[in-house]
Amino acid sequence: MNKKSINKKSINKKSLNKKSINKKSHNNICSLSAVMLAAALTLTGCGQYASQFTALLTNQPSDSTVEQTETETAVDEINKSGIYDSEDAAVVVKKDLEAKTIQFQNIASSRRYTLTYDGTTTIYDRNEQALSMEQLKEGSVVTVRFYKPRKALAYIRENPDCISYHNVSGYSMDLSKGTITLGKELYNISSHVVVVSGGRETDMMEVSQMDELSVWGYKNMIYGIHIEKGHGYLRLQNEDYFVNGWIDVGDSVIRKITEDMLLVVPEGTHTVTVSHKGSSATQEITFARNEEMAWDLGEVEITVVQKGTVIFTLNPVTAKVSIDGREVNVSKPVEIEYGLHQMRITADGYDTVAQYIRVGEPSANIAVELEKSEESSSEKASDKDTDKKEKEQEKDDDEEQTTSKKYQSKSAEPEDEEDNDKGEDEEEEKKDEDKHYLSSSEKYKVYIDAPDGVEAYLDGSYVGVTPVSFNKDPGSHVVTLRKSGYQTRSYTLQIDEEEKDVNYSFTDLIKLEE
Repeated sequence: MNKKSINKKSINKKSLNKKSINKKSHNNICSLSAVMLAAALTLTGCGQYASQFTALLTNQPSDSTVEQTETETAVDEINKSGIYDSEDAAVVVKKDLEAKTIQFQNIASSRRYTLTYDGTTTIYDRNEQALSMEQLKEGSVVTVRFYKPRKALAYIRENPDCISYHNVSGYSMDLSKGTITLGKELYNISSHVVVVSGGRETDMMEVSQMDELSVWGYKNMIYGIHIEKGHGYLRLQNEDYFVNGWIDVGDSVIRKITEDMLLVVPEGTHTVTVSHKGSSATQEITFARNEEMAWDLGEVEITVVQKGTVIFTLNPVTAKVSIDGREVNVSKPVEIEYGLHQMRITADGYDTVAQYIRVGEPSANIAVELEKSEESSSEKASDKDTDKKEKEQEKDDDEEQTTSKKYQSKSAEPEDEEDNDKGEDEEEEKKDEDKHYLSSSEKYKVYIDAPDGVEAYLDGSYVGVTPVSFNKDPGSHVVTLRKSGYQTRSYTLQIDEEEKDVNYSFTDLIKLEE
């Protein structure tokens, strides 16, 4: 063996040792990383998968020789086992029980996103009582936790810090101001409020004040509304005999009967009564949400006109009573036709009472005690003294004018005629002004531009086929749109007092399935 061969072998041996050292260092580093990752996974509750991840990083087989596909399965299992990387306060917009997805709307940004759920997803109410997915309501404000990379929902709970009202009625809304009053509390309505009715998202204008709601919000802002009980529609057919009479639906809807009317009525079963000229008819009708029912009054048996005798006991006794706009003498028993009537009681210095009464018996007693108005008796006395002084002054002025006219010369007569003409002109101008004032509210219109070719009703009364217009009357009104073969819809409008026309366009009606 020569010297060159020996040197070559020595060099190869050194290279081999160096490679062994590098490989050993690499293995040590990988092992250390694996141990650290395993410890981290153990601390996060995922220790059961630590050995598989260690084997994966060190390129060493585990005891069970985990394959790549099995590792991916393990990762999937981790994602489904309640692990999350995001938490959010949101409103439930829509549930799809078949696809197992839920759409949410972020409270702060109003951004929408959809998450998937499975059997490992936990659902709670605000008191941490378990709920089923069916019990979770659209419109509710919730806290959600999810794994963002896979959009997997891990946890959902009704937010314990939110305000919530369930199955409420008797609330009031002012959509022009964007407010709703629940009990004694006034809340603002978010411009991105989620409103859901029967699994279908809708908007605030389709909410009728006779609907029953569940409401969620935060502080003084409402973010979600679920319509628990909605409304349907009632159409009267062959109603000629009862026109100008009254209709009463479950004591919640009372209207004067007009031709071709379409009433918005509460969902559910209600007793419906029509009455006119002492005759009446009653029918129990079930109204489904957004569906129309027809009642043919031509088929009802009209009873013989009957009257009941009503004795009024009033305090103060000087109070005046009007029935259906006609003043009646209450110093003796009053005969009133059977049915529903509008009663109004007034007296100086007292608050007016206006309510409906139902006459359905041969005799009845009505006792009403009026409440004194807020004006003090001293103010009334002062007003009386002022009136008395004014009357005395007017009397003196009249006497003065009479005396002056008596001693006027003939030469003044033409001037008097001019004054009379001027006075007549001023009176005519005043009449024109009054006429203008009376018609000013009729000068401005509300226009319904779309959808085209549907019947339009204002507070139950027919106004025409769209596009259509009606007089602008400030306040809250209900516009109902109807077309045969399509789902009827109604909208609550808050008409302002501005001296200008208003235009509304609504979405197309939904065609009914045949």
